[in-house]
Amino acid sequence: MHLILEAIMENAIQQKGKRLAITGKKDPVALAAILAARDRGWIEPVACGGPLSELRKELEVYFVDSDIWQARQEALSLLRNKEAEALLDMGPLDNRFFSLLKEAGAQIKNTHLLSYVSVFMLPKNGLMTLLTDTLINSAPGLMEKVQIVENAIKVANALGIDRLKIAALGPLELVNPAIPSTLDAAILSKMSERGQFGDVIVEGPLGMDNAESALAAQHKGIESPVPGNVDVYLFPDLESANITAQFFTWAGRCQLGGVLAGTKFPIIIRSPLESPDSWLLNLALGLIMNGEI
Repeated sequence: MHLILEAIMENAIQQKGKRLAITGKKDPVALAAILAARDRGWIEPVACGGPLSELRKELEVYFVDSDIWQARQEALSLLRNKEAEALLDMGPLDNRFFSLLKEAGAQIKNTHLLSYVSVFMLPKNGLMTLLTDTLINSAPGLMEKVQIVENAIKVANALGIDRLKIAALGPLELVNPAIPSTLDAAILSKMSERGQFGDVIVEGPLGMDNAESALAAQHKGIESPVPGNVDVYLFPDLESANITAQFFTWAGRCQLGGVLAGTKFPIIIRSPLESPDSWLLNLALGLIMNGEI
């Protein structure tokens, strides 16, 4: 594992003894990561629900008469009542799961958007890089993208990335009224210019070539500190984000981790984009985000 990713996991040690509620379908790899985190002193795990009752020899088990969905509701109640500090759900992940989070008021605000931020090391320079939204929002409009940007900023801040540079991607670098994603990117860029995101630079619309290469951007007349130095790639839709993340995972052999952003408390999941051995990394990311999202 890359040294910076190891550093993320080491930083989780600072969040010692967080009480972690565990829900979902039993996943041996996830459970191995949970036990490893417990042995490192990061967490005090408690399993929730009848499907996890066979773990009694290793963990304390609550709500043994509840099925997966009832156990999830009970676990979220533990978090709301501050009887637990984080939730790890082993799946399955589907629209019903995310709807349950919204119904339970897991967002920062009732109207706030949940989004997913993938984290990996960029192969060309080994720097920590974020992709969003790679899991939840299929076709976000401008209002949704504003919240996706805000969520990504909080994740980046928790990871210690300063003076954040965000590339708002589109199919081309010109604003075309017939292509809504280019309009959204241009508006986000202007909002950034006016300081509406704080000490953050959003540049867009940018094609991937312009985002990756300062020379390519200059050739197109784009003068900005973002091209060639991107911290966060904001995609116009879920399809493009998902395909790009898959490419990094399988063709680039990059290990992706991820964090669910926009929640009141850490909710740790594993995206299908990520390999099973990402569980420990995701757990560390969730603990680092404690109090930030």
